[in-house]
Amino acid sequence: MLIRAYLDAPESNQNLSDLKATFETFVRRKGHRIGLYYNDQKSPAAHSSLFRLLRDKGLAIASQAQSASQPRYESSEELFRLLGQARPNDVLLIESARLLGRLSSKDWQFFRQKIKQRKVRIVSLDVEASWVMVTSESAMTPLAEQLTGMMLDTLEAVALKEKREKQSRHLEGIAKAKAQGKYKGRPVDQKKHERILSLLQEGCSWSEVCAETGASRSTVARVVKS
Repeated sequence: MLIRAYLDAPESNQNLSDLKATFETFVRRKGHRIGLYYNDQKSPAAHSSLFRLLRDKGLAIASQAQSASQPRYESSEELFRLLGQARPNDVLLIESARLLGRLSSKDWQFFRQKIKQRKVRIVSLDVEASWVMVTSESAMTPLAEQLTGMMLDTLEAVALKEKREKQSRHLEGIAKAKAQGKYKGRPVDQKKHERILSLLQEGCSWSEVCAETGASRSTVARVVKS
């Protein structure tokens, strides 16, 4: 069994160094140690072949600070690199279930599939009961399979809850702005509207206009009405 820790400081309330220390303390209390670290922060030395070698061996992690000019990895790149390297009975250690809630629907389905195929166990620092999955050395015992399924269901539920809360806050913001007379809605793409009118005047059908401009039929209808 190898414990693979997924660090995601930008989505956490801690910097990378503190987050790593939190992981190590948690695992040490359980009588284990972390074998490899993965993180979605790009360090200044990320292009160095030596750094990549050390990172892959679990001997280096990204720097604590990330300047605004430094680009980030794709949000799930390191997570799926972890799953690609994981073996049956390995543990994916995360800080919180919500950190995986930012995966797109497509990535989430791929994530679930990989967890099942790779027979990886999920342990979250905020769900200490999940640690029971590393108490057995047999690869994916029936209990571990059930607990992994429960963890995946929890992750999915948390992601859905956060998405709904975000949508609710967005709608509340719009309502407040409207009440204050500050809401103007989405700005009109004047160039696209002019292009739509031009194509219509040339005799193009609505379907042809939609295909040419990428506009929906409802947008074309609004342009015609205006």
